Amino acid sequence: MQKNNNIITGLVFAFVMFNVMIGCKTTQQITTTNTSPISVSMDLVNIVEDKVKIEINVPDLDVDTISYYMPKIVPGTYQNNNYGKYLENLQAFDKLGNLLKVVKHGDNRWKIDNAKQLHKITYWVNDTFDSEDENDVFSPTGSNILKDKNFVLNLYAFIGYFTGMKQNEYKLFIKHPSVLKASTSLEEIFSEHSSTTSNTDIDYFLFKRYADVVDNPILYTNQQAVSFSVNDIEIQLSVYSNNATHSASSLAPQIEHMIRAQKSFLGAINSTKKYSILLYLSSSKSDDAQGYGALEHNTSTVVVLPESLPQEKLNEALTDVVSHEFFHIVTPLTLHSEEIHNFDYNAPKMSEHLWLYEGTTEYFSILFQISQGLITKKQFFERIIDKIEAASSFDESFSFTTMSKNILTDPYRENYRNVYEKGALISMCLDIIMRDKSEGAYGILDLIKNLSSEYGINTPFEDHKLIKSIEKASYPEVSAFLQKHVMGTTPIDYEFYLNKIGVHYAIENVPSSYFIFEQQPFVTGSDASKEVSFTSDIPFNSFLKGLGILEGDVLLSIGKKEYNLKNIYDLFGDSNKWKVGDEITFKIRRNNKIKALTSTVIKPTVEKTILQQDINATERQKMLFKKWVNE
Repeated sequence: MQKNNNIITGLVFAFVMFNVMIGCKTTQQITTTNTSPISVSMDLVNIVEDKVKIEINVPDLDVDTISYYMPKIVPGTYQNNNYGKYLENLQAFDKLGNLLKVVKHGDNRWKIDNAKQLHKITYWVNDTFDSEDENDVFSPTGSNILKDKNFVLNLYAFIGYFTGMKQNEYKLFIKHPSVLKASTSLEEIFSEHSSTTSNTDIDYFLFKRYADVVDNPILYTNQQAVSFSVNDIEIQLSVYSNNATHSASSLAPQIEHMIRAQKSFLGAINSTKKYSILLYLSSSKSDDAQGYGALEHNTSTVVVLPESLPQEKLNEALTDVVSHEFFHIVTPLTLHSEEIHNFDYNAPKMSEHLWLYEGTTEYFSILFQISQGLITKKQFFERIIDKIEAASSFDESFSFTTMSKNILTDPYRENYRNVYEKGALISMCLDIIMRDKSEGAYGILDLIKNLSSEYGINTPFEDHKLIKSIEKASYPEVSAFLQKHVMGTTPIDYEFYLNKIGVHYAIENVPSSYFIFEQQPFVTGSDASKEVSFTSDIPFNSFLKGLGILEGDVLLSIGKKEYNLKNIYDLFGDSNKWKVGDEITFKIRRNNKIKALTSTVIKPTVEKTILQQDINATERQKMLFKKWVNE
């Protein structure tokens, strides 16, 4: 949702909050307690025990009681975080400074009596990064308070709303050290140096309603941000790196290259004039952020990654993570359901179409890279087969729409990651179906563009009507697929759809270590018996198969050296010294019998399922493939 903040000129203000009686228009009929602006002050200078003080001035109310809420959940997240748990000492005052009665209900609600006398509330806020070991808040959805160095302000973690007043304007005044600068997609209304003797500034931002407060994160850092233009979008990259290991200027070239490719892929789709990438690089220590990834907003994204990554790996991670978040400007930020448009922060109703919001976005983040030449065909196939294998590990006894609708509760919650695996594959299959029906001319990006024209930012769709709208904008076969495999529980035969574009499964022998492959070991240790045994979580390599190892075999020794839980890691180092062609003997225990297995050392390989183009593909299949990946 694009923000158009009115610039207020001639404004004289101090850090003490005040009220201006200005009406706030709303786009829908809604009952409010008072439509006057709510003024919020945030003090990032006087930090006490790693906490920030918030003061909220309230317009004159005409009700006996009112409640103040912090969000239980916010859009783009699919778990209850209960941000009220991070508030301390919430107090309510009348105009004379007298305390009013406040009663806390649960984690996120404070009921205030004598509300007609209410003038302001104050409280302190803890950040989430420091306590991730105890509280499961995904880092990019959380907050950081690092005095004089860095503040990650997902504003919903600091600012709540009053009963019936989510449509009110919010005036936010942030007092901060002068050495720290704000990075955000918000248009700053005013910035003032507080005095000639202090090293503090005050930033002023205006929000049309509480949803805009939620949607506009701010990163304060003393490190230089970088801005550049991609077509008609201004891109801002801001980085906090505690040890100055990375900088915005060093990362900007890759980000610019990536977003130019995304814009080329998207074409005319454009829902914002400014987009901010707010990157926090974590030390990965116990008191710092541990959850790596990003959270999307309409015009920005908050990204958390480890600072220890070398630049090449960091660029790769940013390409994957930021490209996914940037594509969210299409779904759900442009195209979305009523549940998202009218999001309830404390009693959320979830949409049944996570395959669209997260799945299509994830699919686009892979497809655009092959389409724009950022990855090779082999790399593209590897990402698709990885998702097919990952999706197979999730529960398919319930439909994808049922899972989406109930994603906050068990057993559906534990299958959430599948929205990025099977969700992306659903979109891939839809893309192939439409390419097949249109002789390559029409794909899922075209479908999303048409649906965005029909609905869009301010016109949400009804969940139960989306499939019909998709059929109208595409083909009956698309609707049939969704009803069978997304609303229904029939597993998807991915090879059937890939064959339409001349792609099929094949087997490739790839190099392996003797006791581990792609970070998955072939052995495991037992805490109870202290023994080392072979596991078949993944198929054994050619050496172990040729030796005759079976699942459950207990390894006793190799040559003259015995192995147990205490020295299990020696297996990996010792095997690196083996020479191809040498004879080697394993002593194992199987079914309580000791066996000696002897073999010649070979270079081990693992059979890996891959995707490849069929050398016997028809001309039509070849044509559809080229249309699919823009070859």
